[in-house]
Amino acid sequence: MAPKYRFGKNTVLTAAPVIAFAADGSATKPGAAAFKVLCLHQEVSVGLENGTMDIENFCTGGRTVSVRDGTQSGTMDLGNTTWVEDDDVLKMFEDAAFSKTETGGYVWIQVCPLGIGSGKPVYDLLIDVRTWKITSPAKGAITVEHDLSVLEGPTRGTQAA
Repeated sequence: MAPKYRFGKNTVLTAAPVIAFAADGSATKPGAAAFKVLCLHQEVSVGLENGTMDIENFCTGGRTVSVRDGTQSGTMDLGNTTWVEDDDVLKMFEDAAFSKTETGGYVWIQVCPLGIGSGKPVYDLLIDVRTWKITSPAKGAITVEHDLSVLEGPTRGTQAA
């Protein structure tokens, strides 16, 4: 039997600035028309880490046992991205990083590992663009890197029709 695998080149990342908030202060996912495609990334990493706490008691025989504590922390990394001044998503990230408001740096991200299409997997994340750094080498392309803090997610789902 042949091994199964997927090519990363099919991955599509879309992003939209968060501009609306619910009464409880939670971010509202932007409408589909607000999302723009980031075409210039070299790679994207999305992850989830479950929090743990240590327990030492008579039931564990005095040993330290790590158990999940119910918390989860998301991670996201784009690596260095080729910078172009008119890329909608890179401009969105730059605006978010330079924003002086509490929630001005919030961006809703959708990572679609198998591309865009009904029923394909999607991972939603709410991020804050904490840092922005542009690098202009003497030889080669200008790149930009971001420190992205995941506020919510990743939440896994499937794309609608």
